Amino acid sequence: MSNGVTRNPYTLFLIFILLLLSTDKSADVKLGFVRGIIDQTTRSLSTLREGINAMQMSFEHAHSLFMGSTEKPGETE
Repeated sequence: MSNGVTRNPYTLFLIFILLLLSTDKSADVKLGFVRGIIDQTTRSLSTLREGINAMQMSFEHAHSLFMGSTEKPGETE
């Protein structure tokens, strides 16, 4: 039976990492480096997402142009 405490599988891993960091005198420098990597990854993924959205809008525009040009001959827009 559970006593109402949810078990997270990453809790032990987090405790282990925190213990390792607490024994290292340059942990703040290393954490700053990791934070920089995470920030750059976030920016890269954001830019990638914007590019994919722009590409999708271009595809939708091209689709509407090509589907609009398949109307019956003699019809005008």
